[in-house]
Amino acid sequence: MQKNNWTREELIVAFNLYCTLTFTRINASNKAVKGLADIIGRSNNAVAIKLANFARLDPALQARNVAGMSHGGHGEELV
Repeated sequence: MQKNNWTREELIVAFNLYCTLTFTRINASNKAVKGLADIIGRSNNAVAIKLANFARLDPALQARNVAGMSHGGHGEELV
């Protein structure tokens, strides 16, 4: 079953993971990404993309001219 909309709780745990990883470690093969994907019932790719969506809002990355995904959901902005 494919899940589309992320719940607030899923976004919070994904953001928590984002805060522990460097930008270069955000990928579907990362062990922590795989672990979170298993816990919340999403694909590794979906979690990695969501983390990259958070990266687009990260002022530290913006200051270094590093960009995450160019688009994302409103949920990342709220979290």
